[in-house]
Amino acid sequence: MRGPAEREPLAARELSQAELRQRTVDGRGVADIRLLEMEDGTGRGQRLLVVRNAAGIGFEVALDRGFDIASATWRGANIGWNSANGLPWPPNSLDAEDGVGFYRNFDGFIVTCGLDHIGGAKRSDAGHFIHKHRKQVFHPLHGRVSSQRATLSGYGIDWSASAPVIWAEGVVRQSSVFAENLLLRRRVEIDVFGNAIRLNDVVENQGFRPTPHAILYHVNFGYPFLDEATQIAGDLSRDLVSAFNGEDKRPRADFVDYFQETPVVCDRPEASVELRNSALLGGVRVRLTFPREALPTFGIWRAYQSGVYALALEPTRRFEPDGNSDNGSLTLGAGDTAEYWMTIDLRSMP
Repeated sequence: MRGPAEREPLAARELSQAELRQRTVDGRGVADIRLLEMEDGTGRGQRLLVVRNAAGIGFEVALDRGFDIASATWRGANIGWNSANGLPWPPNSLDAEDGVGFYRNFDGFIVTCGLDHIGGAKRSDAGHFIHKHRKQVFHPLHGRVSSQRATLSGYGIDWSASAPVIWAEGVVRQSSVFAENLLLRRRVEIDVFGNAIRLNDVVENQGFRPTPHAILYHVNFGYPFLDEATQIAGDLSRDLVSAFNGEDKRPRADFVDYFQETPVVCDRPEASVELRNSALLGGVRVRLTFPREALPTFGIWRAYQSGVYALALEPTRRFEPDGNSDNGSLTLGAGDTAEYWMTIDLRSMP
């Protein structure tokens, strides 16, 4: 029989709000969100929202880098990916180096690409903007939104909700005179006692000319979650899963990165793909879930080169010049919107 000193500790989620406040009056014993500013290094001067919850999930929202998620940890272990760039602020020119300036900024767990272009640098016809000096639009690699500064709408912890939630909202504008005027409204949230980071996005054409729209969520994983033990599962073909799980994932100096587009295989309106590492903290699983209709294309980016060492899952909506809606292409008219969501669930493997 156990004595008083051997009693099992109460789980915080099992306490009433009043009982929880008795133990942590402002809630910081189980969860927190703070607005901070970087004071040193290449990122000096930019704002971060730093989040942690009771399940051991921590992440940072980079307000001045497209309201993207710059890092992610689970029980102290790194899940996301970071490059040598260090979230540079202000960002380097995207148009530099023949349109691949993106690589001098590329860094973080989730990097949103778009809002009017994804993929390699290119020029496209600008006749739809009907201006004498703008016959073409230059699109840098993966578009411009990831280097745009957000306006913070609000953030906090809603302790009054039936499931208390940490939340942050912001808006990011990508615009030019006589060109696109696209606005991204983003909400990032996670339950205080939950395991899933949730993104909800609305993209609106706030201009008065029809504008092509494309978006790609570059969800990047790095060491130690990414290592030789990392495996894939979910709504993908058996052949792809088998090939991926059997391949050599060690970093190599001569590895040439590549992108593999692959169909998702399921009948549900949402698809899920997960990565697993059975050797990290007794086993960690990260499951990505997204809507198939809104994000009809999916790909995997492998970049095992030494000093880069990254793996990305990429739910995507492409734009094709022929405007064929069957492949997900979307032109937003004046006032039109497109809505997206994605969840990233982090937890122990069963």
